[in-house]
Amino acid sequence: MMDVKFDYGIEFAGRTDIGRLRNENQDEVILVPEKGFFAVSDGMGGMEFGGISSAWIRRVMPLIMDPLTQVLKSTEDIESAAEELKKCVGVLSDQLFSEGNRPDWYRFGATLAGVLLMGNKAVFVWLGDSRGYLLPKYGRKLRQITDDMNVAGILVRAGRMTKEEAAVSYASSQLTAFVGMEPPAEPETVVAEVKPGDRILLCSDGLYGMVDEDEIAKIMRSGDDPDRICRRLIDRANENGGRDNIAAVYLKIVNRKPASDQPAGDTGLSFV
Repeated sequence: MMDVKFDYGIEFAGRTDIGRLRNENQDEVILVPEKGFFAVSDGMGGMEFGGISSAWIRRVMPLIMDPLTQVLKSTEDIESAAEELKKCVGVLSDQLFSEGNRPDWYRFGATLAGVLLMGNKAVFVWLGDSRGYLLPKYGRKLRQITDDMNVAGILVRAGRMTKEEAAVSYASSQLTAFVGMEPPAEPETVVAEVKPGDRILLCSDGLYGMVDEDEIAKIMRSGDDPDRICRRLIDRANENGGRDNIAAVYLKIVNRKPASDQPAGDTGLSFV
C-alpha cells in the first residue's frame, strides 16, 4: 500500500552494473514503492568516498522522506509536494556536507536523480548530472526532464555546445551541483503529467553516455518485463564500451488493477 496517493499502478525495476573498466561499483538504485519514490545515485569518482556517499544516500533518503510522506497524506497540491521534495534533497545534501566536507576539501559527493509519483503526476528531482527521462505511451522520442548540472549542460542550454558535443567533452565531468556540495544545496524539480502507457527512466551517465537516446527509447519500448529492460539497457552500455558504472531504474505506468486481481503474497515488480 502506498503512503502517497497515486492514481495508477506501476511496474518497475532497478539495476546497477560495474561496467567493463572500473574496479568498484559506486552507482546505487533507490526503490521505495510504498512512498512512490524511485532514484539513482552515482558516487563521484574523483572523490575519496564517492561510493560511500551514494550508498549513504540509498540508506538515508527513504528516512528523510518520512516527514514528507506525512505531509503529502494531507494535501493534493502537487506544487507543495514538489517544494517539500526539494527541501528533502537539500537537507540530504547539506547533511552529507556536514559529515565530512569543507569548502576547500571535498571527500564525499554523489549525484541524485529521482521521481515521486503522486496523483496523476511525476515529480522529478535532481542534483548533479544523473538523468530522468519520460517516454510517452505513443512517443518515439525520449523527453529529458532533468537538466545536467555540469559545465557542459550550461553550455548546451546557452546554445554554445550541442548535446552530441557535450557527450564527449571534458566539461561534462565538471559538476556544478551535487549531493554533498557546500550549503545551501539547491536541487531542482519538474512536475510532469503521466498516464497509463508512459514510461520513466532514471539513469547515471554510465548509461546515457554510452547509449544514444534513440536506442534507449527503442529498448524501453521493447517489452513488458521491467527487469529485462533494465538488463538490456545495461548490456547495451557494456557492449558500447562500458566505460563507467551503470545505474538504471525503469518504471511503466499502468492501469490500476482491482484488488481482487492481485495474487496473495505477490512480491513481484508491480504494485498498486
